[in-house]
Amino acid sequence: MPGIATGEVFAFPEGKLYLYASASGTTSGSGVGFAEGAQLTLTYGWMNYRDLSGQYHDLITGQRADLSIDHLYADKVLMTLANGTASVNAKFEGLVTGAGLGKSAQHVLYSGVIDQVTLTQTENDLFRGRIAMHANTWSAFGQ
Repeated sequence: MPGIATGEVFAFPEGKLYLYASASGTTSGSGVGFAEGAQLTLTYGWMNYRDLSGQYHDLITGQRADLSIDHLYADKVLMTLANGTASVNAKFEGLVTGAGLGKSAQHVLYSGVIDQVTLTQTENDLFRGRIAMHANTWSAFGQ
């Protein structure tokens, strides 16, 4: 198994997912051996108000990105990420690149924290884990 921020990527048909400690000094890396069932939810907080002229306005009050990975196969690196004092970054990349309308998006979460780690042990199998994290800063762009 690779250590934190090795630069290795683990691919599955939908794209690639990288997890790495933000203090590692790399722009991508991975502390996980296999990930499946990742879900990214971007939430925006809005305050809707009416001014004296009767017009309505929307003011953004905050934003949060929640990432959960249902099936994670890893060694002690998972706990190292969870117990570390550094923030955790996550990067999603689609497989479709190049020119044209069919490009895939890329999302990068910055300075996130791990909220929950769940470990499951099955006889004659690796430890499996589930991880949940959130971040308040992200970027999204096409490749």
